[in-house]
Amino acid sequence: MDWYYIDPTKPEGKRRIGPWSNRQMLVFADQGAFAPETLVWKNGFNDWIPWSTVEAALKAEFQVEAIKDILEEKVLPKPSEKKVNYAGFWVRLCAFVIDFIIMDLIFILLTPLHAHFGVISEVTPQTTMAELMPTLFFIFALMFFYDSFFVKNYSGTPGKIALGLAVVCSNGEAITWNRAFLRAFVDFFSRFLFGAGCLLAAFDVEKRALHDFMADTRVLKLQRA
Repeated sequence: MDWYYIDPTKPEGKRRIGPWSNRQMLVFADQGAFAPETLVWKNGFNDWIPWSTVEAALKAEFQVEAIKDILEEKVLPKPSEKKVNYAGFWVRLCAFVIDFIIMDLIFILLTPLHAHFGVISEVTPQTTMAELMPTLFFIFALMFFYDSFFVKNYSGTPGKIALGLAVVCSNGEAITWNRAFLRAFVDFFSRFLFGAGCLLAAFDVEKRALHDFMADTRVLKLQRA
């Protein structure tokens, strides 16, 4: 759908810029081209409205379009058998290693907050379970919100994105916060139990781990020609 926006730096009569697609508008936004008060318009609007009003809805709409393209193999190459390219156990493990390194860096950067919340950075044989609980809770919260935020907003954590993976709903709909939270919650306890739930991805035909079964998601390997 075609979008237009107002560029106040242009001369009078030349301030209406467009038309642009959903993708182009989001690229402009990522590049800092729009302020929250930048006026935008598309067919169906009664008047120009601020960018901040439509940004979230446009991102959700674009995510749905992208996922439908993936499931219809418009992004994936179309092999003769037309099979969806699910991400296997090993590439997902590599993505987790990348995410683990990033989360470890975040954990270190948050060191000034550790003492306030009772988090300990070093565990010794003398450490009691009571002393360890704040640390376990802090790690759980970090992993939970890290995974939920990126899966909801970007269809994958930084590790998955780096390896060209995408988390999608089986029906092609946009991932909701509830689905992202459920997936992250089950994923955490699956890994806590020696990764038992994650091992399912090595045997399932659609490469689903336990959290994929629970949240009805799939992890796809994106390949562009």
